[in-house]
Order: sequence, then structure tokens, then C-alpha cells
Amino acid sequence: MKINLLSAAAPFTKLRYRHYQIHHLLLPYALYTLCVVPIYLFFIVSDIYHIQSYLWLVIGVKIFLSLACVCILLLLRHRAPHYLELGEFVLVFSVFSSFTYVAQYAMYLGHSHYQLAGLLVLVYVGALSRLGFSKAWLLLTLMLLTHVVLISSVKLSQDFVNGLDNLMIFLAVYFIAVVACLRRESESQKSFLSFIQIRNQQLSLRKSQHILSKQNQTDPLTGLNNRLFLSANLERISSRAQQLSVLMIDIDNFKMINDTYGHPFGDEVILRVAATIKLHCHERNKVCVRYGGEEFLCLFIDLSPIQCHKIAHDMCDAIAELTWPINKLLVTVSVGLASKHAEDKGDFHLIKQADLALYQAKQAGKNQVAVYAD
Repeated sequence: MKINLLSAAAPFTKLRYRHYQIHHLLLPYALYTLCVVPIYLFFIVSDIYHIQSYLWLVIGVKIFLSLACVCILLLLRHRAPHYLELGEFVLVFSVFSSFTYVAQYAMYLGHSHYQLAGLLVLVYVGALSRLGFSKAWLLLTLMLLTHVVLISSVKLSQDFVNGLDNLMIFLAVYFIAVVACLRRESESQKSFLSFIQIRNQQLSLRKSQHILSKQNQTDPLTGLNNRLFLSANLERISSRAQQLSVLMIDIDNFKMINDTYGHPFGDEVILRVAATIKLHCHERNKVCVRYGGEEFLCLFIDLSPIQCHKIAHDMCDAIAELTWPINKLLVTVSVGLASKHAEDKGDFHLIKQADLALYQAKQAGKNQVAVYAD
């Protein structure tokens, strides 16, 4: 069994594992740590029957220690979860030390009922604790040394055979708890690696979905947004606009250009016209869409009709000034403009109004801007 699956991992991965330990292993089980408190207090019953002198001091210390541990752990859980391991370490060792001290005191009074009470704490560390292996092993080893110095040394001097049996049982439980902690650490690391793998797959899938969504809402020829984008986002765009304006733009005589010079040249015309329109719609409050074929649509957010009208005229002039490899070819556009305020309803109706204005521009001689009027 490999002890440390993350031994060759990058420092950032180890940092992520630490975060995983805190938020997926320690925090969800933090309250289970408090199960040692009622077990600890339960031994007050034995104290009453086996300890006569200083009984109330022992009981008072136990109650005070228990309340302090509960308060500290709850505080750490809500305020400083990165110190939960340290808090659990101190709590468990405090409980064990208390057991050991009372056990030693009871032995001097002729009672041996507490000599193996500390085993319960070892069992807790091996079975229920969420401490990392290094801290769990340190805690178990400290408890073993404490037991050997304060309990086994006295017991061996009083009754060697019974003391040896006591020590062997404690050592056996110690090794079982260490192996249990080692196994838990290995399973935690495997769980973390699976978590990272699933997380990476989710991020990759989300990225792929985002790319696919962007591709579906992007015109492949011009790189502009398409009508699918417009349908999916028009309501959202309109909701944050105090005033919304629409420019409907159409390349004049495009069918003739296509039929005369061919579709590849027609695509070149669409590309250069789209690039010119995009130059006038690159700000965040402007959205440019290839509406279909030789038609384009621009959304202007919170711009006055006068500003929109000027931008539309600038577009017309810029496109008319484009030069082409074909002599005397003039490419122009006609533009329809419609605007509405936030309290007005019907975003798609606004597009129809801009389309009607575009028709008026065509009828008036093309290469101009027409404003929709009721």
C-alpha cells in the first residue's frame, strides 16, 4: 500500500489537498469530534464511587474542560476552520491526559478501573477522527508515551504481570489505530484525486459547452454574432438599457454584385462591410449581429437617437469610401434606425420598425439613413 499518493505532486496540488481536507473532511464532520465530550463526562459516575477526596474538583475540572472544548471547536468551525485539526488535536489529548491523570490518582487509592479508559480515546482517533495521518500518528504516539510514563511505570512496579498485560493491550490498540489512520489517509488522498479528476472533467465539459455555445452564436464568415445570439440575449440586453436603438443595415445591390462577380467576391464584400460596421460597434454598449445574408443589425444601449443617427451616417460614409479591385465598383449600404425607451415594450417589434425604416431608405434612393417615425 502506497502511503502518500501525493508525494510527487506539485506544491499547488498539495495546497488544494489541504483545502480539500478542511472543507470536505474536517468541516462536515467537525461536530462528530464533540462525541468525545459526553463519553468523557460519562466517567463522572465512576468518579463518584471510586474517588472520595477532591471529587468535586475532579468533576468541576471535567465540566469546565468539556465546555471550553465545545466553545473552542464551535468557534473554530465557524471562524477559523483551518485550525480545526489543531483544535481537535488539543481536545483529544486533553481528554486523554485527564483520563490518565485521574487513573494514576485512582491507582494510588487502590483502584484500577481507569487504567484502560484511555483506550477509548485511541479507538476514537483510529475510527472517528478526521485528522491527517501525520498529526494522528503524533497524537497516538504522545498518548502512548504518556500512558507508559504515568500508568505502565506505576503498574509494573505494583503488579508486573498485570502491568505487562495492560501495556500489551495498549500497544496493540495503538498499532491498530495507527494502521486505521494510515488507511484513512490513503482513502482520503484517493478520494481527493477522484474529486480533482471529476472537477477537471466538469471544467473541461463546461469549457467545451461554452466554446460550442459561442460557435453556435457566431457567424462563421464574419465572426460577428448571429441571429441565434440575438434571440438568446435580446431580452437581457434590453433589460439593462434605459434606451435601446436598433440599426438595420443592408448592402445595396448585393444580388447584382454576387451574380456579376461571383460568390467568393460577394463573401469578400460581406467581410469588409462587416469589419467596417464592427469598427463603429466595438464598445461595450454596442452589439453587432449578422442578421442574415447581406443584412446586419446593431444594438445601441443608452445612446440618444441623435448619436445613433450620426454613427449610422459615419458607417455609410466609411463603407462608401472602401476601394475594390474592380474598377468603378461602389459598395454602399442603406440603414434603418428605430429607438425605444425602457418603459416601451416589444424588443422584436423594434427590429420590425428598424426594418421598415430600412425599406424607406431603399425607396428613397439607397446609401442613406432613414429613421422610423410613427
